[in-house]
Amino acid sequence: MYACTMQQTSAEPLVAEHLSALFGLLSRSHAVDGPVSRGEYAVLALTAKLGPQRACDLADAAGLDPSTTSRRVSSLVERGFLERRADPHDGRAHRIGLTDTGSGVLAGARARRVELVGVALDDWAESDRAALADLLGRLETSLARVAEGTTDVPVRSVAGSAPAASPAASPERTLA
Repeated sequence: MYACTMQQTSAEPLVAEHLSALFGLLSRSHAVDGPVSRGEYAVLALTAKLGPQRACDLADAAGLDPSTTSRRVSSLVERGFLERRADPHDGRAHRIGLTDTGSGVLAGARARRVELVGVALDDWAESDRAALADLLGRLETSLARVAEGTTDVPVRSVAGSAPAASPAASPERTLA
């Protein structure tokens, strides 16, 4: 768990609760992911973003345990969504790359997520949608900085708890 780096306001607990509820709603919506789990979707999306990578590099980038990533990669390879390719720099190693089928599955999952959000925001004014997108982008950037340990604000402990370790040293860096 992270220590607070700034004075906590009354909004943080409410924001944290809303985020937790949103993550739960999205993860329970199996129709959103289609033929892949949320964890497999994350591996596909990361592979699409980074290009072919070694499984250990995918695990590092995702902030996941290598064995968890390996299981997800193996499942996706077996179903033809990812493929293992020889590493051009190290003949002993393989890079994991997205197949055309995997690209299609990822595109479909992304479209279902966009559709779900579109339905949920259907009665929102366009200005509210834009404001939400801006605020979520800012929150994502801030949380990424905290997870990477690149915040410039000194870390303090949350009232009533022991001092926290540096976020960069914590094995529980990811929110997903």
